[in-house]
Amino acid sequence: MLKPKTRRNREDSQGKVAAMDDVRKEPTKRLNANIPASIYQELQIKAAQEGRKINELVNQWISEYLSK
Repeated sequence: MLKPKTRRNREDSQGKVAAMDDVRKEPTKRLNANIPASIYQELQIKAAQEGRKINELVNQWISEYLSK
């Protein structure tokens, strides 16, 4: 059964392309951090509401921190 095509949000598509380009630029390393479950749940919810990935947010926060 074929599924109907859906329109993608242009901004969302551009964000995904930019994130994939960043990942392809250089090899990555995995980062693990222990945070309270309640904070992680809030982070998941807020990221989803904004249409963003947690990985994208963490990379942005680290880049901002290092640029200070």
